[in-house]
Amino acid sequence: MTVTRYHWALVVLHWLLGFMILLGLVMGTFSLETMPNSQPEKLDSLRGHMINGLAVGALMVLRLVMRSLTQRPAPLTTGLAWTSKLGQRVHLVIYVVVFLMVASGLALALQSGLPSILFGESAQPLPNTFDGFWVRAVHAIAAKLLMALIVLHVGAALWHHYVLRDGLLRRMSLGPRE
Repeated sequence: MTVTRYHWALVVLHWLLGFMILLGLVMGTFSLETMPNSQPEKLDSLRGHMINGLAVGALMVLRLVMRSLTQRPAPLTTGLAWTSKLGQRVHLVIYVVVFLMVASGLALALQSGLPSILFGESAQPLPNTFDGFWVRAVHAIAAKLLMALIVLHVGAALWHHYVLRDGLLRRMSLGPRE
């Protein structure tokens, strides 16, 4: 039997992860990056950001497991070989960059002592800045790259839907299965 849509669990994970990744990027870029470390509210914001990031990492692993256990529809082609290859590569790079974000965020937290500060084991304040930790630059660059990849991913999905009209969005939607 030919599969024309993704398994419902992959669809749920796709949209849940999309929301959680956007939440983490917005929190990191527009809240945490602009908030001084001396501000008391930063502790709660960092705690939420870290929990969200760890949950993204766990759900990404679950997504990879589900991808390996379920059938997927055949890749759609655009008629141009280079755009099909680009689409495959963008998906792969999104996975790699999301895992890089999780790993660099975890490394930054460990290097700066955040787990004990945020989760109650220490009354120690936050470091004055995270800029002294080299992995913070990795995390920030990966965030910018991920934002660009998301724009490319969403743009391509909309191009498939509105220009090519090939049913791409239907493949990654909830609803009745064949």
